[in-house]
Amino acid sequence: MKVVVIGGTGLIGSKLIARLKARGHEAVAAAPNTGVNTLTGEGLAEVLKAAQIVVDVSNSPSFEDAAVMNFFQTSTRNLLSYEAAAGVGHHVALSIVGSERLPESGYMRAKVAQEKLIKEGSIPYSIIHSTQFFEFVKRIADEATVGNSVHLPPVLFQPIASDDVVSALFKVATSSPLNGAIEIAGPEAFRFDELIRLQLGALNDAREVVADPQARYFGTELSERSIVPGDNAKLGETRFEDWLKRSTSQVPSPTPQPARAASIHPAVLKENEFRVSDVPAGSALLVGDVAVFNVAGSFCATQVKCTHRQGPLNEGKLDGSTVTCPLHGSQFNVCTGEVLRGPATTPLKTYRVIADGDIGRVEAEAAAGAKAS
Repeated sequence: MKVVVIGGTGLIGSKLIARLKARGHEAVAAAPNTGVNTLTGEGLAEVLKAAQIVVDVSNSPSFEDAAVMNFFQTSTRNLLSYEAAAGVGHHVALSIVGSERLPESGYMRAKVAQEKLIKEGSIPYSIIHSTQFFEFVKRIADEATVGNSVHLPPVLFQPIASDDVVSALFKVATSSPLNGAIEIAGPEAFRFDELIRLQLGALNDAREVVADPQARYFGTELSERSIVPGDNAKLGETRFEDWLKRSTSQVPSPTPQPARAASIHPAVLKENEFRVSDVPAGSALLVGDVAVFNVAGSFCATQVKCTHRQGPLNEGKLDGSTVTCPLHGSQFNVCTGEVLRGPATTPLKTYRVIADGDIGRVEAEAAAGAKAS
């Protein structure tokens, strides 16, 4: 049986490919680096020839609200259209537990929109709602870090091992279509902050974990059971603490790295200057009290502190010209200072940046929407 796995080169996809091949199926990984692009349709007709099953575990390269919605809607429409032409008989999609309960999250809205297209389409389908993977817990901690503290809501959290996700996908994909959805999760529920504390402790990571009810996850605040499954969920076999012991035994002790700002030489640069080469596209640098952002080769600068609760914006995620505060998820346009998403309501001060060769300079006076080219 030919099974095409969309996103087949990622964590889940690559494991599913190996499982399918081990059981005698013809499994094909479809991803941009294999010549298949679901956004443009490139390579879809060819890869879907003679395919009986398509499993979609792909993810958006950008989590910005409009971009992620466009990704899931466009790619799903393209997939369903090409699948119908190829005679595919089963479309399997991996989605997220609780997505329909979190409408303030642009990412979750996009996953709900994806599911709607699948349900309304002509291809028999199965949808698997999964909780977060063990393998991504450390990344959650990193993205929730402010200074030396990790801010997380003290709500219930029930992650699952990627191997157990793959087992569920394999079983569903090689069975008759459900024309409905199931939920999968790990065998144990934790408090979100307690689980992160467990993992950081196992890694000898000294960061403090702060139980912060206002901390956001995928851009939204959570209630007690927002991201845990219902009573009928199918539970994986792997316990988090067993997985943690195995994974940490394979990780070497981290080597301390110098701070990014150490590349600035005070004897050469003034307080408001920086080296352009220290701020590659898509990154940020703290220069005095100002955060300097490289937006596709142009420099924008804002006050470093979020106007909501003073989170450090230079440590936030930059997606195009949008920065997300790492503390509570407020979003701003770094070139205009405009508030794009709350809880912040006050715009940022912006500053003009002048670049001369490898030396950049932040102008002392705040100016609305200043940007250097």
